[in-house]
Amino acid sequence: MLVYFCSKCVRQNPQPFCEGCRRTLGNPSIRYVWEDSRPALSDPYRLGLLLRVSAGAVALTVLTMFIIEFILTGSAAFTHFFRSTGIPAAAVGLGISLFMLGLLVLALQGRETVQYMLDPKGVLKRTWIEPTRLKCLARMIRYDKAAFQPNNEGRPFLLAHEEYLVWQDAARYRLSPRAGRITLYRPYAFVFMVLHLPRHEYDGAAEMVSAKLKNKR
Repeated sequence: MLVYFCSKCVRQNPQPFCEGCRRTLGNPSIRYVWEDSRPALSDPYRLGLLLRVSAGAVALTVLTMFIIEFILTGSAAFTHFFRSTGIPAAAVGLGISLFMLGLLVLALQGRETVQYMLDPKGVLKRTWIEPTRLKCLARMIRYDKAAFQPNNEGRPFLLAHEEYLVWQDAARYRLSPRAGRITLYRPYAFVFMVLHLPRHEYDGAAEMVSAKLKNKR
């Protein structure tokens, strides 16, 4: 949703003037804000990352053990290693175990509510959870009742993660309209931030990202 932020009244306005102090708000006050709520386990980027980490662990284990076997046995390692040692099968088992463990951790993290804000300087992403000791343990954060903040319904929420990306630091971006996703990279090949958007919010946010990151697709 496109809003205009008044720094004097610290409030968001639907029109380019403040309903509190009645002053006109210019382009520096423009913000695009929205909220998304979903289980951590349903995030396709995290699942893909988990799969890549598991596959990488398998490849690294097999390669390391093969090098050791080659040093010990020489050229015989090319046949003996894959047929007789059982190490490749064990490495695959390790990868599957890591993947399943990762799925369990994501499941324990539960549902999260993410607030996004695009402003003239960059992108702010805040992840909130309804805190329990198990959820905090799964995210490796402290269960601190003093940090709880009530929402509009009075339910306690905890800020689990916050990140900010300055527009100048973004190397490139990718729009995925059908998936309702905008991906921001820093550096060029590293996914720094993934924005999930409801269908009715996508076009406005994508237009703002494209305007801020010209020639960086």
